[in-house]
Amino acid sequence: MTVGLDRRRLVALLAFAALGGCVAEAGKPAIRAVRFRDVRVDTGPFAAKGVSNYAAKVADRLRIAVAEAFAGRITPGDGAAPALVIEVSEVRLASYVGGASHGVFDRSGGENDDTMVGALVLRSAKGATIERRRHFASTDAASSGDWRLPDNEDRRLDALCRLYAAWAVREFD
Repeated sequence: MTVGLDRRRLVALLAFAALGGCVAEAGKPAIRAVRFRDVRVDTGPFAAKGVSNYAAKVADRLRIAVAEAFAGRITPGDGAAPALVIEVSEVRLASYVGGASHGVFDRSGGENDDTMVGALVLRSAKGATIERRRHFASTDAASSGDWRLPDNEDRRLDALCRLYAAWAVREFD
């Protein structure tokens, strides 16, 4: 007996294949995002380089970005949840905005990028360091709009803080 593959059987097979994929996905446990007892910002390593006023400004703006990025992931009452310290040790805003190609063969070395460097430090309930990860975010300096406007550097810093916070969240997805 030969079973032919006509249009009806093909459509039925495709439908069952699609449903089979849904059933397989439903059987997998949902990925649970990590929750934190507390998420703090520490710009002390950056301030230690002699830029305490600017480090305080970075800390204020980064706290806002962290609160937005980690909304729903902070559970202060959970004593078993780790605490996260987001450190900043370096902030560089490019002196020149625009003109970078950022292509595959770009040899500019990122001189037109705004960059934030530091670490993500995971701490236990007792304050012991569980893990320390280097953390880095970089964005094109021209991505925050017109460089001729008086609030250009503030917009660039805000964008960099949002990106730094967003990448911190992704580290724990």
